Amino acid sequence: MKKCIGILTGGGDVPPLNAVIAAAKRAAEDEKINIVGFLDGWNGVLESNFVELNKVKIDPLIGGTILRSSRVNISRAENGISRALANLEREALDGLIVIGGEDTLSNCFLLKAFPQVMISKTIDNDVGRINREGDIETKKVFNYFTLGFPTAADKIASFVSYREGLRTTAYSHERIMIVESMGMHAGWLALASGMGRPDFIVIPEFPVSYDILLEKIIDRYKKQRHVIVVVAEGAKWDDDSYIHAGKDDLEGFDHPRFGGAAAAVAAKLKKDIQGRFDTRNINAINPSYLYRSGAPISVDKKAAEILGEKAVRLLAGRVKEPTFLHIQKKERGFSAIPSPLSTFRSIQDLHRFVDSRFYDPKEFSITETARRYLEDFVKDRPSPKNYGLNPLGGKNHGIC
Repeated sequence: MKKCIGILTGGGDVPPLNAVIAAAKRAAEDEKINIVGFLDGWNGVLESNFVELNKVKIDPLIGGTILRSSRVNISRAENGISRALANLEREALDGLIVIGGEDTLSNCFLLKAFPQVMISKTIDNDVGRINREGDIETKKVFNYFTLGFPTAADKIASFVSYREGLRTTAYSHERIMIVESMGMHAGWLALASGMGRPDFIVIPEFPVSYDILLEKIIDRYKKQRHVIVVVAEGAKWDDDSYIHAGKDDLEGFDHPRFGGAAAAVAAKLKKDIQGRFDTRNINAINPSYLYRSGAPISVDKKAAEILGEKAVRLLAGRVKEPTFLHIQKKERGFSAIPSPLSTFRSIQDLHRFVDSRFYDPKEFSITETARRYLEDFVKDRPSPKNYGLNPLGGKNHGIC
């Protein structure tokens, strides 16, 4: 009997998802096995709603996911775990490829009896491991990056840079611009903005003193008459309260509803800087879904293709237990390495956060270690050393 495997995408979409699906389809055709795509993530498994991908044409350069997505905790659905397992077995599937972030992949731990290959995707880059102490050994980084992070990281660096982004209008109109980055609990995306040279970066792992940040901004503004600050959506004040967060119980994972941190910081600055200089040009910018939209950059697409093909080869072979497929750095490029899910107790073992080797909390900036890590997939933008003028003042300089 011909083998058949399934594939699903869950959580927030990222640009290289269709590249994974297309690569998995090609590999399935090579292996002469059927492949079906579950619609709307784990919802598709719970409802046994799928399509035959062998008959579908997939463009790997189009972002998002043709299978659509959802964020579902199957343990909170009615008989969710047993329903999911029963549906997978009833359709006679030999395995399942699960592409998702922390929430989507956590469901795999509930179905350990079923063959699965897990592929991480999230612009937060928070699924993986880095050695906890000492110098960063890049070849030993477990899951060097998550799918979608390289594209989003390169975008945010571009958004704040002076050749491609906000620096030019900030200078031209003497603006203070607060740019919001996605990142609920991990600040990797905000950190990546450092490759575009913003003035300050605020991330969730290092709660910030508002008074210190305020003085830093005022001092920098006095020197250059414009400032760009990047704030992660999940950033906190030093009393451990979120800069801005609401409640959201709709998705089943008990996350706060983030979005609005940049506006909250801008509002405080307008109030507290009033009287020192014009506060009309204190602006909040939230690129929001632009981070996850559009086509993947080259490194993202290549990694997606490697992972999609490898996942199918594993399920077509002897893999009988859930396996996490992670990205490892090699001398040239990256490869896909499988690790048994039994190696980890839960998805918590795969949480990756920014530490002080990557971020300087006193200067609100990235470190050289962070630059070395990010330069593998994010273009480093130059500093605006020769941009702008030194005011001549009101004296008669004999020019005219």
